[in-house]
Amino acid sequence: MPHAVPAGTPAPEVVMNDRLTDLVCLRCGRAYPVADHTAGCPRCLEQGSPANLRCRYDGDPVGELALNGARTLGEGGTPLFPLPAGLAPDGVEVWVKNESANPTGSHKDRFSWGAVGRAAAAGYESVVAASSGNAAVSLAAYAAAYGLGCDLAVTRDVPTAISDAVRDTGARLHVFDTAEQRWEFVRDHGADPVRLPVTNYARPVVGSSPYGVDAMRPIGWEIVEVLGRVPDHVLLPTARGDLAYGTYLGLREMARRHGRPCPRIHLVEPFPRLRAVLAGAGVHDSFAGDAAATPSIGGDSTTLQALRVLEDTGGVAVVVDTGVEQARIGLARNGILLEGASAIVLPALRSLHDRIAPGETAVLLATAHPFKGL
Repeated sequence: MPHAVPAGTPAPEVVMNDRLTDLVCLRCGRAYPVADHTAGCPRCLEQGSPANLRCRYDGDPVGELALNGARTLGEGGTPLFPLPAGLAPDGVEVWVKNESANPTGSHKDRFSWGAVGRAAAAGYESVVAASSGNAAVSLAAYAAAYGLGCDLAVTRDVPTAISDAVRDTGARLHVFDTAEQRWEFVRDHGADPVRLPVTNYARPVVGSSPYGVDAMRPIGWEIVEVLGRVPDHVLLPTARGDLAYGTYLGLREMARRHGRPCPRIHLVEPFPRLRAVLAGAGVHDSFAGDAAATPSIGGDSTTLQALRVLEDTGGVAVVVDTGVEQARIGLARNGILLEGASAIVLPALRSLHDRIAPGETAVLLATAHPFKGL
């Protein structure tokens, strides 16, 4: 992986990896020079069907990330351990990839390493983002590590532990009544050339920073490296597909290296969004539903990048609208402490009994611990 150095120590200037050649649109395939297209592919945006961009590298991309000299807080290398036998379906080997072991307690730290690192490499003075919680703490921490400004838009129901942690880093917290107002804030503040928006603010929805998404590819690398093989299935919670697409890219790269098919990646949601799209709705439609038990994966939208993960891997969209709290408690009784949006993968696993055969291997991606909600 590109060289990284601890925060607070002398470091070489963070620069872009010279093996990063360009950014490629997920929808139309058009390539763009390495730059910041914060609303996705400009061409597709003009056509009314925006899509995110992905980073493309020269040669084998395994081990390559977009930044060199980037600061680290210790993200990555998270544990992979077997799911207790009493929680796993009979005959299925199930593992848990525990992203709550990252520095601020969620997979967002990988994203922040890439997104905030890009801002530093490109000479921005600050980052601006919208968040329901986990990303706010993570982005604030990584911005502080770089000495960058950080403006974060949240809604009034953000847990006190989140707002306190953000303010402790020196980041500026902006509180709004609605999620849409958060995005308007990011759009308006992102128009300032010294600020880089790193989360979605566009309608139709695109997704977040491609450099942040790219920095989640090592999740896939680590799963295969620790298992010693490519799993058959991976289940992960999803909203707008940033985690899903980054993990997919890493798994696809490792599957090609091993000469194996990419695992089927199943995306778990609290109410039908992707499932509605697969049933005939438009990917840019608005979808109403209740995510009270899983606010980290709420929201009324999905994205082309999330849909592509299902299409390219043969995975399914799993809707889990009940049983999340029971799953969370069941995991806790086995020593695995997760927020609801992570625990949702356990009932999803059980619902896939007709798709996951005895003898196959499945990996559950646990995204965050529960403590920031206290």
